[in-house]
Amino acid sequence: MPATVLLSAPPGTGAEDLRRHLTAAGFAVNDHALGSAPAVDFVPVAVAVIDAGERPEVAAAQTRRWRAELADECLPVLWVAPPELVPAALDAGADAVLPRVVAPAALVAQVRTMARARASAARVSARATEARLLGDQLRRTVAQLEREQEMARRVRQNLIPQRLPRVAAARFDACYRPMSRAGGDFHDVRRLDEHHLGFFLGDVVGTGSAAGGLIGVFAQQAVVMKEIGEKSYRLVQPGDVLTAVNRQLLGLGADDLPLVAMAVGLLNARTGALALARAGLPPAVHVPASGPPVAWAVPGGFLGVADSPYEQLNATLAPGDRLLIGTDGTRPDGDPGPDATDRLLASAARHRGAPGAEFLDAVARDLLSHVRHPDDFTLLGVEMIAG
Repeated sequence: MPATVLLSAPPGTGAEDLRRHLTAAGFAVNDHALGSAPAVDFVPVAVAVIDAGERPEVAAAQTRRWRAELADECLPVLWVAPPELVPAALDAGADAVLPRVVAPAALVAQVRTMARARASAARVSARATEARLLGDQLRRTVAQLEREQEMARRVRQNLIPQRLPRVAAARFDACYRPMSRAGGDFHDVRRLDEHHLGFFLGDVVGTGSAAGGLIGVFAQQAVVMKEIGEKSYRLVQPGDVLTAVNRQLLGLGADDLPLVAMAVGLLNARTGALALARAGLPPAVHVPASGPPVAWAVPGGFLGVADSPYEQLNATLAPGDRLLIGTDGTRPDGDPGPDATDRLLASAARHRGAPGAEFLDAVARDLLSHVRHPDDFTLLGVEMIAG
C-alpha cells in the first residue's frame, strides 16, 4: 500500500506539479486547501507537504495548529517556500524546507526520508504502547501476587499457636522469626490424651511465594496424630504421620511442588517416652541433664518426592533432658553442612545452665547472630522438668 502524502496548497500556486511528481513516485496524494478549517485525519498520512505560495502567514498558522492537534505524535511537515521563509517555517514547526523550484528527484527523496522517519516513529510508539501495556499487566500481576501472599500470611499466622500446652513434666517453647511475607515454616503442639502430646515442625524449602506458604498450610492440616473410632482411639506413630502427609502431597500431582521438610514427635509427658521421625530437617539435638549434647540423625528424605516409609527413633527424655529441633533457617547459610549442627551443639552446651524458655532464647540468639539468608527461622524446644 503506497504511503499517503497530505498536500496542502492555495489554489493556483502550481501545486499540480508537486502532485504529479509525488504521484509518479508512487505516493498517494490527499489534497487539502491551505488554511481551511475542517479537521484533518492524520492517521493515514506519512508526510504533510505545505506549499506556502504567497500566503506564508496562513501556512505558519496552519502548521502551528497541526502541531497542537498532533501533540507528541510525529508527523513530518515539509514546506515548499522561498529561501527567505526558512526561519519562519522552522519556527512554525516545519521539519524541512525546499525551494519552490526544485528537482523532482530531490523532492521525492526528501519525502521518502520523512516517510521513513514517520514509519520508524510509529514503530517506536507501538512498542512503547506495548511496553506500557505489559508494564500495567505486570503491576496488576505483582499486586495480585502481593494480595495472595498477604492472604497466605494471614492464614499461616492464624495456624501458628500463640501458647504451647504444658502437661505433667513436659514443657514446650518455640522461637519463630518469619523472614518473608509468605513464609514457609510451621509448627504445632497438640494434646492427644491425658498423658500424650504430639508435636511437629515443618519447612517449605526454597520458596517465599504465596504457593509455598499455602503448601505449608496444606501439610500442617494433613497432620493426623490421633485416629478416633466409635469406642476408642489410636495414637498415630510419627513415622506413619510423615508417610501419610507425604502421600497427600504427592496426591496433589503438581510438577513443581516445593520440597517439604518435617519432624514429628510423640511424647509421653508422664514417663518421657519419645518417638521421633524426620523428613529432611536438620538432626534434632538431645541435651541430657548431664553429659554433652548429641545429634539424633534419624534417616528420612524430603516429603513430596517419592512414596517411601519413614523410620523413627524411640528414646526416653529423663527429667532435666531437653530436645532442640530447628528448620533450615537455623543454619548460618541455610546449608546442611557439618558446621550447622556443630554450631547448634556448641550453643546448647554453652547455655545448658539457663532455665526454661531462657535456654531456648539464648540458643536462638546465638544462631540468629550467624544467619545470612532470608529463610524463616524456627527453633522448637522440648523439656522434661526435673522433679
